[in-house]
Amino acid sequence: SRFAPAPLTEAEEGALSHRSLADAPAAIAGDYPEWLDPHLAKVFGDTRAAEAAAMASRAPLDLRVNALKSNRDKAMQSLAHLHAKPTPWSATGLRIELSADARNPGIQAEEDFIKGGIEVQDEGSQLAAQFTAAKPGEQVIDLCAGAGGKTLALAALMQGKGRLIATDRDKRQLAPIHERLSRAGVHNADVRTPKGEADPLADIRGTADLVVIDAPCTGTGTWRRNPDAKWR
Repeated sequence: SRFAPAPLTEAEEGALSHRSLADAPAAIAGDYPEWLDPHLAKVFGDTRAAEAAAMASRAPLDLRVNALKSNRDKAMQSLAHLHAKPTPWSATGLRIELSADARNPGIQAEEDFIKGGIEVQDEGSQLAAQFTAAKPGEQVIDLCAGAGGKTLALAALMQGKGRLIATDRDKRQLAPIHERLSRAGVHNADVRTPKGEADPLADIRGTADLVVIDAPCTGTGTWRRNPDAKWR
């Protein structure tokens, strides 16, 4: 075909079969755009290629056990067929390791999920919620609640006691939160959807014990689940 690229030369074929990435620039070895290199170097230094390469490996499936309805031992036992293990850091987390070519398990069809005993949530997000040290009886505001992942985790920390208020500037992001709160058995949450320019929290200004702000970010944390994102 006249549209095909020219055949590889002997030198090119030899390079493909004998070269390694051992001496390649970090951006090549780590498989990321070259313009990112100074930013990753600032954070990771000489390990940036290894860090970036690790982000291209298959991510595990992390679950958070909802303490309002279950506990980790009980959930781990019912998910034994998926080989669920405790997460290394989160006290409420379970992890299902997945091989590179494995299909995602149908967690949404599991009885524990349907009854609200578990939620899909990365361990890092679980820890972020735990670090807030939200307590029962407090008034807590989740200011960038989105779909409600951390809202649910905060509700469990509060043991269903106190007042939990969830809102987000983008009301479209809040759409799934109502069904998720209901399934998780959360009864002390007040979802405030913004309307026009009015402040949905104007009536409680200055009264919160804790305000959680998980603001929109660079999205680099999603690279492991969406490796193409760094190129887009």
